[in-house]
Amino acid sequence: MPRAKNIDELKQFLLYNNTLDIWMALCNERGRDWKNLNDYQRFLDHLAREGVKLDMSVVCPPIKGFSDRPPKAFNIKLDSPTIQKIRSFQA
Repeated sequence: MPRAKNIDELKQFLLYNNTLDIWMALCNERGRDWKNLNDYQRFLDHLAREGVKLDMSVVCPPIKGFSDRPPKAFNIKLDSPTIQKIRSFQA
């Protein structure tokens, strides 16, 4: 699957998506670099504070550019309330 240009496009493929793909789509929407591991961790912390259910992903997609070790990925449901919480993240 090609990388989504934004979160709405990502939602068209699957209702549940992993946080790495969501992070990259959000950064793409905002014209930001997604490869910052510290910002990704802050994004995960934001989701947890907002009450988004983070289900540990058993499969971590191979994504080059983050670091030598792939970061943790979680599965979340991309419904409207969750998308609103995702978009409220300020880096």
